[in-house]
Amino acid sequence: MAIAKKITIGLSRWDQTAADHIRPVILPDSQKSLTDICQDVEAGRAAILAVEAAGARIGTLLVHIEQGGDGKYFIIECANSHLAGVDLVKACMPALEAWARKLGCRALDVPTHRPGLVHKMQKQDYAIVKTVLRKVL
Repeated sequence: MAIAKKITIGLSRWDQTAADHIRPVILPDSQKSLTDICQDVEAGRAAILAVEAAGARIGTLLVHIEQGGDGKYFIIECANSHLAGVDLVKACMPALEAWARKLGCRALDVPTHRPGLVHKMQKQDYAIVKTVLRKVL
């Protein structure tokens, strides 16, 4: 996959583009609706990061910081890109890791149900730290 020559990531607001990007990638068993996510962003419990290339919005990330017993964790709740050939992991993770360090986070977590993303992230030195089993009743 190619990486666009110039990709920027910046804070954004909840808008229709964010909703369109996030809707298809919310975990199938997410307890939050788009309305809940919008409320979290508007209340400051989460943030929208816009990914842009050549001046156009190509992706969106939903992130938040969680306080753990041993420090802060930068959590990427979901991300999506709408530009064929752009690998968000290769293009964005170094900048997101630097951002998390600057915010004083001890780790960056990426919860996912996608095996391909697990494999791709492991190539970037990420480790599986949690497995969740669920039985629907």
